[in-house]
Amino acid sequence: MTNPIIAINISKIANRPESFELMRKVGPKVCIATASHPGFLGFMMLLQTGIHPMAGRYGGGALDMHETLNPLGMFQYTVWKDARSHEQMHHDCFDIIYELCHHCLSMVVEGPWEPLYEVVASDLPRVIGMSDVPADLGSAFAAQKPVPKVALAAQRCVVLGDHWIMDGHEAEFEAGAQQTLQWLKAKAPGMIGWMLLRQIGVSAIGSFQLDPEGMIQPTLGANPPRYNTNYGDQVQDLPHIPPQKPTQYYVHLEWESVEHAHQGLGKALVNYELRQIHNKGVLAHLDRGPYYMIFNPMMEEGTWREALVK
Repeated sequence: MTNPIIAINISKIANRPESFELMRKVGPKVCIATASHPGFLGFMMLLQTGIHPMAGRYGGGALDMHETLNPLGMFQYTVWKDARSHEQMHHDCFDIIYELCHHCLSMVVEGPWEPLYEVVASDLPRVIGMSDVPADLGSAFAAQKPVPKVALAAQRCVVLGDHWIMDGHEAEFEAGAQQTLQWLKAKAPGMIGWMLLRQIGVSAIGSFQLDPEGMIQPTLGANPPRYNTNYGDQVQDLPHIPPQKPTQYYVHLEWESVEHAHQGLGKALVNYELRQIHNKGVLAHLDRGPYYMIFNPMMEEGTWREALVK
């Protein structure tokens, strides 16, 4: 048994009331369309609320920027049994997904960009389903406030660490990262779980990297271009766009609160034991990073967690 593949559709959106109204209107339709493929295992929608300054590395950043961060990051996980299932869904549902996504472009500042990730290792609990969505989620969106402060399951926050690794150092980094994460899970209060994700390529369709005529076709979404990309129109076992170099990893961390995440990640700087593990096992292998973003989980169909191999 192998771990599932996670596609992360990444965009930056305008932090204004109209954006949240669009999410409420279009988001459920996209979820329903995506779930039409048997290889679909679940999803998780994240909205950025801040960054982890990491001992003052970013003086202009803060843990809570949900009112001032503009544009803000929107990361939408979809989880699949394999990469081909994801690409097949985009191929089969192209017209529907194109129309729905095109309807949201008025709030998009940058993106979409949709890399796919292999779950290298994980230690997440088996939680949550749509039944855990707070009853006031709809009213929070309707209130049109900047990034409604709602979350799922014990007010979780999700922290994503962006790491780009020197060529040839991938194995050492993966070992050091897992050792670091295992230490945190055992000794950092409030840590719920983690995943280590390695990029395996980028979906051309999910990133709107269409052929030239399709990319510039004048339409409001109801008349999508003929499905095609510069990479061809055949479904493959791996996404058309190859993985970027140096190799990119995301460290996905879940915490009971932003405060727990702040204290826990800070241990890599102030705890002598963890500092040795993290310095030699992670920092020594970086070409770029680590950069930590903080998110609120806005919605999730969480049964995909049951497919993770520990």
